[in-house]
Amino acid sequence: MRTRPRSLELLLAAAALLASIHSSAAQQSRTNDKTSAFDIRRFSPTPPGTFETFYVTETKSLRQALDAGTVTENMPALVTETANGKLTMLTDQMVYHHIAQGSAAGKDWMVTF
Repeated sequence: MRTRPRSLELLLAAAALLASIHSSAAQQSRTNDKTSAFDIRRFSPTPPGTFETFYVTETKSLRQALDAGTVTENMPALVTETANGKLTMLTDQMVYHHIAQGSAAGKDWMVTF
């Protein structure tokens, strides 16, 4: 009686596992077709002991922030692109929060640092 080598058994087991995962993912994909691919609510609420997500509810133009003294010309900042155009986040805020999220022009966005 001939036996299979151990490496072949491991390969067959890995292939069976991969097929099972692929089948499960395909089924989940079919059931989620009616929802958007990105659900911003997945990041809420923040579990205890982790950094709090920064929920951006209001933005100002850079000129308004400079004129009000909220931002100075030498403040470090991170810039990202949203559906409304460029969005600047203060590095000091992002160092604490690590995740910021909001909505622009009806489209959700999320920034991580």
